[in-house]
Amino acid sequence: MTVNDYQPAWLLHARPYRETSSLAWLLTLEEGRVDAVVRGVRSRKSRYRALLQPFTPLQVRLKGHHELKTLVGLESTSAPHWFQGEALVCGLYANELISRLLLAGQPCQTLFRDYSLLLNLLADTQQREPALRRLELSLLEALGYAPSWQAVTGESLLPDWYYAYQFGQGFVPRPPGNHPEASTALYAGEQLLAIAADDWQNPATRKTAKRLTRQLLQPLLGNKPLQSRQLFQQLASSTIRPKTSE
Repeated sequence: MTVNDYQPAWLLHARPYRETSSLAWLLTLEEGRVDAVVRGVRSRKSRYRALLQPFTPLQVRLKGHHELKTLVGLESTSAPHWFQGEALVCGLYANELISRLLLAGQPCQTLFRDYSLLLNLLADTQQREPALRRLELSLLEALGYAPSWQAVTGESLLPDWYYAYQFGQGFVPRPPGNHPEASTALYAGEQLLAIAADDWQNPATRKTAKRLTRQLLQPLLGNKPLQSRQLFQQLASSTIRPKTSE
């Protein structure tokens, strides 16, 4: 890829840099997450000022051979996505999660695809939660921490068995027996198989996937809380309680 090439991108986060510039965290198709200086973008005369916004489909041109690049070309390919309420908080959660965990310069075209799909589906209350879970699993795949959809013994998951997940190892089988479905330590094989098959029709599958991705992401996030989770809590305490949460 040469410096004259444009590539699809999304803005994940930006913060002021010096007097009129910004530091931008971008998710790009070809290079994964890219950190870039956008010079003069905060000046009133900048033609980039209105374009460099979250949830806006972009084409960017970057230069530089170091980790911090310079954005030298910016175009918008279509209208931005406008979100509100729960959809907006879910979008901010996705941006924060990728910004926190994805290393700069790590190609991840599948993650870029699933992030783009998420933005297209956030306004659909039926598709929002599956799209968010799919993004989390795609990010875990890019980081090398995605679950292998089989038992640690190498055997296939069985629908009538339960499994405990041990970080760094995988799903430890628990034979059929006295395993309450409400247990927070075990996962039903039936639901794990549905997640692996990208089948989200059963509400129990969505609940299981949320619990699983939270367990998988927690060691990677550490003790620093996600700001978007605080927004979820505020939304939950408002008059409209969210149906989907990170």
